[in-house]
Amino acid sequence: MDGSSIDFLGNFKGGDRRERIGIYAIYNAAVDGEKFLFFDYLTRKAYITYACFSDCRLEYTSLDFEHRYVVLRNIDGSLSGSKDTLDIGKKQEYVICGRKYLFIKAEIENIKY
Repeated sequence: MDGSSIDFLGNFKGGDRRERIGIYAIYNAAVDGEKFLFFDYLTRKAYITYACFSDCRLEYTSLDFEHRYVVLRNIDGSLSGSKDTLDIGKKQEYVICGRKYLFIKAEIENIKY
């Protein structure tokens, strides 16, 4: 094993009362970063972030399946009052969040199975 893992972060209710979304962090030990996977239990569709994130602790803030994006909040306690947002769009890159950005807006893609 290389230390990679899939961690369940929790279930959240969407805008529709029936909608329930499971959120997972997929940690890749080889690059020391993680992608986020969102599973809609109602439609049985899964979505994943294009980018891989490192050097930050992120939590789900908002999710829009129709426009295919998620806003994540950096919960690193050492942020110095920054309220800046990093918009990475569809970039399939390794994003080092650090302590500069409080929010990260990232596009998500549908996983076809």
